[in-house]
Amino acid sequence: MEQRYDPAGRSLLKTTGVLMIVFGVFGVLIYTLGLAAVLGLSYATSGVFSASADLVGMALLLAAAVTELITGILGIQAARRPSRAGVGRIVWCMLCLVLTLAGMVHIALRASTAPRWELLLALGLSVVCPLVYLIAVLRLRNAAPEEDGEEQSDDEAEHSDDEAETP
Repeated sequence: MEQRYDPAGRSLLKTTGVLMIVFGVFGVLIYTLGLAAVLGLSYATSGVFSASADLVGMALLLAAAVTELITGILGIQAARRPSRAGVGRIVWCMLCLVLTLAGMVHIALRASTAPRWELLLALGLSVVCPLVYLIAVLRLRNAAPEEDGEEQSDDEAEHSDDEAETP
C-alpha cells in the first residue's frame, strides 16, 4: 500500500481552517445581533444610553469575525495546495489576531460587571485558534518548497521522456 506524503501542517491547517470558518460565521451572527441590540437600546432610550463606546467594541469584534471567516477559507485553500501557503495567509492571520485582541481588550475595559476570569478566558480562547493556524501555515510554508521542487522535477522528467520517444 502506497502512503501519500503529507507535508507538516497540512491537516492541522485544514482543521484550524474549518474551525475558523465555523467560529467566523458564528461571530458574524452574534456580533451583528449585538450591534443591532446596542443600537436598538440607544434608540429606545432616546439617547440616554450612550452606545458609542460599545459600538466600537462590537464593530471591532465583527471585523475580527469577518476576517476570521476569510482566513479560514484561505487556510483550507492552502491546505489543498501547499504552494499557496504564502505571506498572504500570514498577513490575514495577523490581522485576525490584532482585530480580535483589540475588540476583546476594548470589551474587557468596558465591562465592569463581568468577572475578570471570564474575560481572560474569552480572550485566551479567541486567540488560540488563530495562533494554531499561524503555526500550521508556517510549518506548511517551510515544507511546501520541497514538495513543489519534487513535483517540478518529476514533471520535467516525464516531459523530457515524452520528447525523447516522439522523434
